[in-house]
Formats: sequence, C-alpha cells, structure tokens
Amino acid sequence: DGPPDSSGRFATTREVSLTRAELLSSAQAGQELLSALEAFGLVTPDPSTGTYDGEAVTITRTARELASFGIEPRHLRPFRTTADREAGLVEQVVAPLRQQRGGQAAGQAEEAAREVASLAVRLHAALLKTALERRGT
Repeated sequence: DGPPDSSGRFATTREVSLTRAELLSSAQAGQELLSALEAFGLVTPDPSTGTYDGEAVTITRTARELASFGIEPRHLRPFRTTADREAGLVEQVVAPLRQQRGGQAAGQAEEAAREVASLAVRLHAALLKTALERRGT
C-alpha cells in the first residue's frame, strides 16, 4: 500500500507494474541510484516478472530527493529495518483476525492492518517532529 491519502488511509499501489525504464522515468532517477537502492534492499523487482510496483516509484523518487541533501541509499537502510519491524508488529495484531473463519475475516484483517499501519506512520511522524524540536531544528 502507498502513502496515506487525505483520510489517513493507505492507498493501494501494488497493481502498478512498471519496467525498469518506466520506473526510472516516473521517479526521474538514474540507473546508479536505482542499483544502489536495490543493493541495499530498499527496492526490489517482482521476482517472477522483473517489474516494479508503485511503491518502488515512491521510494526511488524520495531517495532521489533525499540525495539532494547528501543522504545516500546506504543511509536509508535503517528506514527499511524500522519498516520491517513495524510490519511485524502489524502482523502480530492482525494474525488472530486472519485465522478466523468466515467470509469477512480476511477483509477485517486487511482493514485492521491498514488502520494500524496508518497509526504507526502518524506516530512515527510525531516522534520525529518532537525529536527535531528538542534539538532546535
């Protein structure tokens, strides 16, 4: 799912399927940046098709913008680690819902996962803002 929309919910971008050239064009990035993002596990093509989803565009574009501040792909690895940990927490929360039987259980689990993820993003943003304010930034 993509970044939160105006309602705070995650928009779905998995249906997007881009070639490497389309991704680079859409993100206005170069081969070197994308190769570095792949090397650090921040962007990965679908193993069966070799294509990229919409999240790859967001990640690549954001990494390109961060590079203008001297932040290189190698510096972004902690973001990936944090995201993986947060995803694990979300999975722990929705696992009982996924195990329930019934036609609505899967939908409820997906909705709960989106809501918890949106709340985690909101919390992360507030914590970052607070940390920067404490430092006078």
